[in-house]
Amino acid sequence: MKLFVRRGAVLADVGDGFVAGEAVALQTGFVGALGPAERASHAPVHVELTLESEGGRRIVVVCRNHVVGFVPPSHEEAVRAQLAAAGRARLETPGQAFHDAEGWWRLWVGPPRAGDFPGPEPGADTLGVPRRKIFGISLPDDEG
Repeated sequence: MKLFVRRGAVLADVGDGFVAGEAVALQTGFVGALGPAERASHAPVHVELTLESEGGRRIVVVCRNHVVGFVPPSHEEAVRAQLAAAGRARLETPGQAFHDAEGWWRLWVGPPRAGDFPGPEPGADTLGVPRRKIFGISLPDDEG
């Protein structure tokens, strides 16, 4: 019996690409996934991504072992079929982390893009900005 068997990888077909959802709520994941020089840069950061679903209803986008987004509803069915076909193999794709117009980190899933990035599709962002915490205790709201 082999305990530590490395799973193979399958390249995901994401077409022209898409912007992952829920990035605003997952900014902590971006901070953990990107190095200090990458976070300080205003240029898009090229990253390798893994698409995963652990039996849940949503498909997550993982970058360097950190969840940084979700596959938007318009692409879920196609990606779910690819996950099923991949079996135990990892479903991987290239991507780019970039800053949107409001300064949030966002994630482009797919082949490298030249020029401006589109915004997320309507309905892709449903979670709010997380509250600031210290040692797990929420801090009072700064805005009011």
